[in-house]
Amino acid sequence: MQYITGALLRRFWYIVLPFFVISTGAVAYCIKAPRIYKSSTLILVQPQEIPSNYVMSTVTSDARSRLNTLKEQVMSRPRLQEIIEKYDLYTPIRANGTMYDAVLVMRKHIDLQVKETRGRDQAPGSFEVSYEGQQPAKVRDVTSAIANLFIEDNLKLREKQAAGTSRFLERELERMKEVLRQKEELVRQFKEENLGLLPEQMENNYRILTQLQQQLDSLNDNFQQTEDRKVLLQAQLGRIEAIPTTPPAVETAEGGRVEDQAALSLGELRRQLDNLKSRYSDKHPDVLSLAATIAKREKEHQTTISDSGSGETMTRSHLSEAERVMLGQREDLVTQLQLIDKEIRSLRAERKKTGQEIEKYRRRIEDGPRIEQMFVDLRRGYNEATANYQSLLEKRLQAELAENLERTQKGEQFRILEPANLPQKPFKPDVFKTLSMGFMLALGCGLGLAFLREYVDPTFSSSKYLESIIQVPVLVSVPFVAIKAEERWNLLKRAGAVGAMVSMASALFYALFVLWKMDPTVFPIPLG
Repeated sequence: MQYITGALLRRFWYIVLPFFVISTGAVAYCIKAPRIYKSSTLILVQPQEIPSNYVMSTVTSDARSRLNTLKEQVMSRPRLQEIIEKYDLYTPIRANGTMYDAVLVMRKHIDLQVKETRGRDQAPGSFEVSYEGQQPAKVRDVTSAIANLFIEDNLKLREKQAAGTSRFLERELERMKEVLRQKEELVRQFKEENLGLLPEQMENNYRILTQLQQQLDSLNDNFQQTEDRKVLLQAQLGRIEAIPTTPPAVETAEGGRVEDQAALSLGELRRQLDNLKSRYSDKHPDVLSLAATIAKREKEHQTTISDSGSGETMTRSHLSEAERVMLGQREDLVTQLQLIDKEIRSLRAERKKTGQEIEKYRRRIEDGPRIEQMFVDLRRGYNEATANYQSLLEKRLQAELAENLERTQKGEQFRILEPANLPQKPFKPDVFKTLSMGFMLALGCGLGLAFLREYVDPTFSSSKYLESIIQVPVLVSVPFVAIKAEERWNLLKRAGAVGAMVSMASALFYALFVLWKMDPTVFPIPLG
């Protein structure tokens, strides 16, 4: 301990000088360093007011990623340049450099920190925006301006995203509407081209085919009955014509009488013609030949009657009563046969038409599966287009609600929870911390320098220290004897040392006093 005390006394100036120099330098730095003030504002991320079960927001980006986007927008050069010009910031930098240099410095002075998180996705519940500057009022105003930019840009960004979603869905809806219209046109054309062959008409086709089959059966029965009636009438007509009759005499103009044997022959020819027509068509060779013969006989008969002139008498008046009845019956039978032939032709035509209809409906039923498959494929595309259109329609309605939600500011938004404060004390430099570290550094440097000087000094300061080194007892030590001139010089040196100590201490305390006058809050305990 005695050695340490002696060493401290011997190396006193190695301790004092670095201490005062470094301490005074720390105080001077605190005095000369520019005062940097910091203002901050706390912004709350307010959730959507209307429950998402009722209105789903179309802004799907989380608040954290959106906050990073907003930070890039706010920290962009045009935005910061506008703030710098409005509040006249960084005048020396703009005077000696460019606006871009001022923007770079301002970016370093702006800070954004997320304060609270909520939910499983750690979404920010609030964040703090701060700004550093040398003028407290401007620092507060700039902090408020930056916070307002975050709030305004957030509203614009959300509204832009919601409007963009609505416009996108509107375009997709118009496109899908056109696709749906084309599908509807294809379905309509397919229905027109395949009328009666559609799947929903198959049941009706089966029903009509059944009715046509029944109608054809009924026509066949009627045709058979008519044929039977015709055969019966022909048999009756044959029996009547088989009865021998006396042909009536025709009295000529000269008073003669001519037997009309061609009358019954012409009737037989006509009956044969009717029989041929019932079996063949009107263009059959036998029918045409017989018809020509009958026409020739009729023409000859008419000529004979016309030659007889006014002298012809009523033939029927010369016929007996039985012959007149038989001729009347024969004419009735011929008339009925003609009607039956007409009815047969009508039934044959109707039967042919019904057969054609049956064939048509059979082809419809046979083509039904193929048409049904084609229609199913076409209808599937139409149903898919309809479903997509309805889905887009619902999404567009939801997007319109979400857009109105953002326009009325009912969605998630930023709200200032703590306005920007007016800083009362500098944020940098931290005077108390700087002085504490300066004093500790000064003391450490002084002690370190003294220890180093004592360690490299080759002289021995006492006989005991020498004995401890050489392990040999010291017999005699010669003390230092100073003359009067040396004593006066030592006294002057002590006086100068005391004066220097007082001067350095005065300078240090004066600097501390000046620092205290500048900012009385730098010391935890007031000095005055």
